Amino acid sequence: MTVEELFEIESFKKFKVINNNADLTRRIITVESTETPDVVNYLTPNSLLITTAMSYQNNQEGLIDLIYTLNNLPCAGLAIKLGRFIDKLDERVIQVSDELGFPLLQIPLEMTLGEVYHNLLSHLWNNQNEELLSALNTQKKFSNLVIQGTPIKTMLNNLGHALKKPVALMNPFGQIISYNSTCTKEKVALAEKTFHKYELYNRKSGEFASIKDNQVEKTSIFTIKNVGQNYYYLFVFDSKNKVAALSEMVIEQVLLIFRVSMYKNLYMLGNALKNKEEFLNILLNRYKDESWTSHQLMVIGEKYGLLDSEDYTVILGTLETFEGQKFNYTNFSSKEEQYVAIYDWMDREINRIFNGRIIMFPEASNFRFLILLQGNCPDMLDILSDFHDMVQKIFKINIIFSYGNSMVDINSIKFSYKEAIEGYRYGECKGNISYIKYYRPKNASELLKSVSNEQVQGFCLHILKELAYSTDEMMLELRRTLQVYLECRCSITATARRMFLHRNTIKYRIKKCEDILGNDLSDFDYCFQLQLGLMLLENQ
Repeated sequence: MTVEELFEIESFKKFKVINNNADLTRRIITVESTETPDVVNYLTPNSLLITTAMSYQNNQEGLIDLIYTLNNLPCAGLAIKLGRFIDKLDERVIQVSDELGFPLLQIPLEMTLGEVYHNLLSHLWNNQNEELLSALNTQKKFSNLVIQGTPIKTMLNNLGHALKKPVALMNPFGQIISYNSTCTKEKVALAEKTFHKYELYNRKSGEFASIKDNQVEKTSIFTIKNVGQNYYYLFVFDSKNKVAALSEMVIEQVLLIFRVSMYKNLYMLGNALKNKEEFLNILLNRYKDESWTSHQLMVIGEKYGLLDSEDYTVILGTLETFEGQKFNYTNFSSKEEQYVAIYDWMDREINRIFNGRIIMFPEASNFRFLILLQGNCPDMLDILSDFHDMVQKIFKINIIFSYGNSMVDINSIKFSYKEAIEGYRYGECKGNISYIKYYRPKNASELLKSVSNEQVQGFCLHILKELAYSTDEMMLELRRTLQVYLECRCSITATARRMFLHRNTIKYRIKKCEDILGNDLSDFDYCFQLQLGLMLLENQ
């Protein structure tokens, strides 16, 4: 019960508020009656202290000290029976109380302290019994809703009906994901604005104080902690007081049930991602014993949003913070919950902006997301930047995006994926954006570096024969002449000019090379293989 609600009880309607700036939303849990100055040592927080102030009849400065101490406890207020020992409070006492927002109440002269004490205590006990019964009934009702698989929206409708208030549920990214039937779009917008204005993502306490706004009386915000340090937010709009319509005990039960429901939904979403990842494995041709035509992929992928497009581009989003860790589908921890929450949020945003032209796929095993662009998708750079900044702000997780090249065929999406992987590991950044990388095509020399020494040696011996690894001076000169000859497009004159030798010398050496190789150099494909062999030798 609040101080303000005290005046609604018939027995206490004659009570008066002495100071103008009293905070009447303070809760009263119990009542205490005493005349001793050291009463603070024995008071329970949120008590209403009733007194005649006999000890302060000649020392109202002492009363000021008492008010400071009671306010720090905190105490619900001080109710004084004026006219018995103190006829009027000093202005300084009232001024200090106003500065603190501390309620000073006047007990009617005709009421005894014993009468006030017993009536108020009886009323509080009756309220507590009703609250306990209400909390148990609420827990039973909402538990049954969870067991029955009731959607979040229906649960919010039930809660809104019990509170007789608009209510809404917000995800960790500040998006209202569901609300009851009396909650307007204006209130949804207000809640999302509040999330950023008050930086709710930085506040991890169990409950938030009521927040005032010009558009509403008050908005109460309660946190719902999920698996890890990840929070959803329950908004109760137009709340006169955060426990006025429903007791704190009942609210605690509701939050507990919602937490169970959110936990259940988390696992359901995780299973849905697992099924979607199965199709991604097909799309990337990870099942080597199965082959799929473009038509078959289109038929299977239709339910996931796969379109017949002129080009496809893969962008990978890698949660760098979790790199090298394993995703556990059967036992979610904080990192699994964060992955699912980030995926769900990004997927919602992409669908809202692009209306189906982009598909989000989970690659949970590597804590990655695959974003498949189907055709031209403008402003993608800005959207990826927003994603990066939001994930960093909410979860303190670093996400790196990497681009593959565009492909014209569905069956070639796997190549764009491989390029995006290469882009993440070795790609280049553009401008000052370090968290977006691009695939950098390799030149011939870089490609050849990735071939093993055994493969190089076998290929060179097969193509170049004795010219490959000989240390004989004559063989080395023949190999050098062959290399220049091939670079000069098999022109004797150009080779002689470049090597500063006579044309006949070049002819002789080329003829010797042909004898060693057992082939003439008129075959273009064969000449290309010779050049490749010579390049591999150089790289070794």
